[in-house]
Amino acid sequence: MGPFQRADKTWYIECHHVHRLSDGGPDSPRNVIGVCPNCHRRAHFGADREEFNKLLIDRLRLVEPRRRRKSQS
Repeated sequence: MGPFQRADKTWYIECHHVHRLSDGGPDSPRNVIGVCPNCHRRAHFGADREEFNKLLIDRLRLVEPRRRRKSQS
């Protein structure tokens, strides 16, 4: 689920690369987390962006093993 539904009734969400592509981060699903538009701007421009990105990386580490298990079944 995202912050709002689009006209076609699908949920809107933005993808954030937790390790920036411009810094050599991989363009891989394991490097991307879905966030609302406000959190996406926070991750890039917030005064706490470094701490917030660390939090997103920690959350992605919790989710990624579950994604791998599901894809293997």
